[in-house]
Amino acid sequence: MIYRLHELPSHTLQADLCIVGSGAAGLAIAQAFFNTRWRVLILESGDSQRTDQADELNIALCGHLPHSGALEGRARVFGGTTTAWGGQLIPLRSSEVAERDWVPFSGWPVSLAELDPYYRRAESLLGVEGPPYDPSTWEHLRIGAPNFDAQSVVCRFSQWAPLTRRNLALHLRGALSKSKNVDLLLGATVVKIVTDSKRASVRHLDLRTPDGRPVTVTARKYVLCAGGIETPRVLLASDVANRSGNVGRYFQDHISYVAGEISPSTRNRVRHYFEPRYRGKSMYTCKIEPSDDSQRRLKLLNVMAHVKFDIPEALGLLEVKQMLQSIQQGNAPIPSAHALLALARGSWEISRLAFARVAHSRRGAPSRGTMFLLVDVEQAPNPDSRILLAEECDRFGMPRAVVDWRLTGQEFETIERYTALVTAQWARAGLGEVRLADAPNFGLRTGLSAARDIFHHMGTTRMSENPSLGVVRSDLRCHDVDNLYIAGSSVFPTGGIANPTFTILALALRLSERLKEKLGVPAPAVLVTS
Repeated sequence: MIYRLHELPSHTLQADLCIVGSGAAGLAIAQAFFNTRWRVLILESGDSQRTDQADELNIALCGHLPHSGALEGRARVFGGTTTAWGGQLIPLRSSEVAERDWVPFSGWPVSLAELDPYYRRAESLLGVEGPPYDPSTWEHLRIGAPNFDAQSVVCRFSQWAPLTRRNLALHLRGALSKSKNVDLLLGATVVKIVTDSKRASVRHLDLRTPDGRPVTVTARKYVLCAGGIETPRVLLASDVANRSGNVGRYFQDHISYVAGEISPSTRNRVRHYFEPRYRGKSMYTCKIEPSDDSQRRLKLLNVMAHVKFDIPEALGLLEVKQMLQSIQQGNAPIPSAHALLALARGSWEISRLAFARVAHSRRGAPSRGTMFLLVDVEQAPNPDSRILLAEECDRFGMPRAVVDWRLTGQEFETIERYTALVTAQWARAGLGEVRLADAPNFGLRTGLSAARDIFHHMGTTRMSENPSLGVVRSDLRCHDVDNLYIAGSSVFPTGGIANPTFTILALALRLSERLKEKLGVPAPAVLVTS
């Protein structure tokens, strides 16, 4: 069932399992408990639609590099950032979980073999086809591969979840509304985790309703799924699970850099390889990554290049994109007069692209407009890149987060070396030339040399087998607190280059199985107690 916290009369709530956050991780865990014996409670600070009142709680300060995702990249709402997520899915590769001697603090305590069955479950949840993602996808799509040297670079493919599956709130709302054992509380903001005297076990959570009324939640197990900024903020404000001093440290994001402008041999040749293509219900896009040999030889971080087709305003495609985003957020868009005019002007282009989708299983790129080569790079783990607490507090008295985002220099070395490698391969394949940009510039958001974060907040409660080197174990239970777990990209030791949501879902689905084992026989708990 779905409730609003301020509408419940009780000040004390109980459950077997309490999940904090209703984004990708929280809802993936919750749906695994539908129609089971356990009482599950999901706490969502926002409402069913975004509100200014909820967004205000996300305000954070920047301590070093500008980080736009600290506010723009978070959504305090039912569904979390899946309400705005593009739907891109690509699994981690071996170099993304391996310990690399040229990357300090690298290496995951979870293997790809352990994650693989949960990737398959995530694919089922999201309605995508599944493997392959590797270079054999060219054959799967029935097209030949470009003439790249496989010893230097490899092509991997993202799959994209259908629009109707990306927002997990819309996808799961019906089942959640009918559920008799899983309840969602909207407007339920966690302000403190209260532990026993030894700080070894959570006793209860302190909540606030939107108007500030205090409510207490008790459960047998707790899972924090509040994102890479809010999760460490709550832990730091509560002084919980931080015996190692690593809560908030190793904050990472992916860096996106506009590396060059493409002068194609022919536009159609570039579109042939890099336009999105469909097979069944799934859409595929190509990414160019360094081979394992290139990565070792050049001492690269994980990195990839892809093609961005700029969309001229006159084509009406931006208006189509905005309407689709509105539908994903659960709104029924009513086009403005300006949008209707733009759609009318671009009717020929829209018709051409619709024909390409139906006749050729392609999401056609615009017939004109600039093509850019984008290079995205993972961030090297850095303990000095971190989430801290500010002196300024929000309306509930919680200190605001400070996003002190810092790079090591390996990111820029990787960008420089890999850009040279990939542009040489681009020319080798007969795709044309690339006019290279200047050094990455974090003051620019668009155009050549623009560099920015891309809203992938990772690493602030990292996994480790050694309690002194992280916050959670490989099973995602906190080293210090026996009934507290963390799910989401904050547990990633390294960011890799894959979009994190796929792995977030896999880890969350894996955790749901562990929680069922740990919970054992359900307690005689109820949602509301007098």
